Amino acid sequence: MAATFQEDPVTVVSGGRQLIGMVHRPADPARGAVVFCHGFTGNKLENKRLFVEAARDFAAHGFWSLRFDFFGSGDSEGEFHESRLSINIRNLKDVLFWANARAPQPVFVLGISMGAATAVLTLAHEKVPEVAGLVLWSTVPDFRTLFEAKVGMPLEKFPPLEQYEYDGWLIDREFYTEAVEYDVKRALAELRLPKLIVQGGADEPVFTQGFEDFKRIAPPPVKFHRIEGAGHTFQTVAHRREVIAYSRNWLISQLGKGEGSQ
Repeated sequence: MAATFQEDPVTVVSGGRQLIGMVHRPADPARGAVVFCHGFTGNKLENKRLFVEAARDFAAHGFWSLRFDFFGSGDSEGEFHESRLSINIRNLKDVLFWANARAPQPVFVLGISMGAATAVLTLAHEKVPEVAGLVLWSTVPDFRTLFEAKVGMPLEKFPPLEQYEYDGWLIDREFYTEAVEYDVKRALAELRLPKLIVQGGADEPVFTQGFEDFKRIAPPPVKFHRIEGAGHTFQTVAHRREVIAYSRNWLISQLGKGEGSQ
């Protein structure tokens, strides 16, 4: 079957550095746009090409989509150990301005894990072009809780090295000392734009408990969806199809509502 969309590599400059992305353009006039934000150690493809599948599905249903690599990830400039949450926020802000000048309106943002937390913090605290809605997958709810769960001790007792190795990745100490200063839950509580929050039921306890916390603090309009048995990046074919279809249908439901952020 012939593709119903076109795909083009793009470059966005953020902080003087190149970010590499891929734009998916529907064959027919677009009904809106989606900007994707990948997670920690991820890239614009995401695990098992989750973002590729999602962007192609959205494009087939009329959405212009942009997947991009944060600084230090994927094909973008920088080394991974140079990653910082503050840089991710700057990157997303610049990408949204870039997309606003080129993408059809309305524009939505979709993030997974740390990319979801980055989206929350950016939309809550930065001046960005209007965003019509936010889709959050497996959102990091609290960086201190997450890091301490990973290392099994309070961060104050963690060896004060300048650089660490995690799952084959080098990480600067400044990455986590900076990240714990950000309050994702407080930022989410400030976001009044439409939100879809999706969580896998078989994810780590930090994330499943965070999902329950979000239910108490996320202001309306908001919709929650739990996918039983799904892991952090929706690793099975069935779980990928469910999270993509559910999110796409939510995006379609938001068209024409005229609600946005900022």
